Amino acid sequence: MTEPAARSGANALIWPAALLVVSALGWGILYSLNRLATTDGIPFIPYVFWMGTGAALILLGLGAAFRTLPGLSWEHVRGYLALGTISFGMTYTILAFVAPKVPAGVLGLGATLTPILTYPAAALLGMDRFRAIRTVGLVLGVGGVALVVAPETSLPTPDMAPWVLLSFAAPVLYVANALIIAWLKPPPAGALPLAGGVLTTGALFMFVVMAATGQWWWFEGPMTAGDWALAAAAGTMALVFYLMVEIIRLAGPVFFTTVNFMIPLTGIGWGVLFFGESHSHWIWLALVLMLAGLFLVNRPSAPRDGATDPAS
Repeated sequence: MTEPAARSGANALIWPAALLVVSALGWGILYSLNRLATTDGIPFIPYVFWMGTGAALILLGLGAAFRTLPGLSWEHVRGYLALGTISFGMTYTILAFVAPKVPAGVLGLGATLTPILTYPAAALLGMDRFRAIRTVGLVLGVGGVALVVAPETSLPTPDMAPWVLLSFAAPVLYVANALIIAWLKPPPAGALPLAGGVLTTGALFMFVVMAATGQWWWFEGPMTAGDWALAAAAGTMALVFYLMVEIIRLAGPVFFTTVNFMIPLTGIGWGVLFFGESHSHWIWLALVLMLAGLFLVNRPSAPRDGATDPAS
């Protein structure tokens, strides 16, 4: 690659990199907003429903204004259903449920596990090959989880450990969602219509869950801190889902996965800002292990015998 071409390639990544930083700040603050809203008395299922509904209305309104509403073919709709129910509805129901029980910064550690766990799942399903370097990364990630939940002094109280383990079901759901999308191969769509379709189906799924559980809730009286946190979460959710699709469109999925290095740090930072959280040396060591594991799992393997590495 010539020097001008290299400079042009670097310049092309400046805008996606800026969007990536904004995206990481958004994903990270959601852990604190979840905690603010649910500790203020908003039930966790209605919280996720109203967050998804608010985000969907924002995106659909923008889509209508720019004439880019979600496609309604079956291929589009099944993609929305997979992403909306698993990536939004189920995942954020878990995160909202555990939010009052675990420090927000600790929940952010789970972001590192999605790429780490995607590797063995894809390999077992024949979508990737087992590689020694990535297996070491998987072991480091699992070691990080053990350091969070095993030592008695890792968390503020030992009884938080089961809730942390439950929160780590969220990255497992993200892995399942990614594999389902790879299997479905939905047609390409712009960032705005895809994000709008996903969050609309996610909100509809949560409405069914809310009706089935009878856990109704509505804004009552003057706005409280929890109500404002919910409103902020809806706007943030609309932004981060849009940015996720847009960054992947501009720079590709591998570039977007680097956000997983940043989310734990932004999650910890927002937790310190909102709640004055501090963490034990076990949590910081776990973060180092998880980030090292993420680096190794994301590290492309060198092609052998002229072959192209499909996971690169």
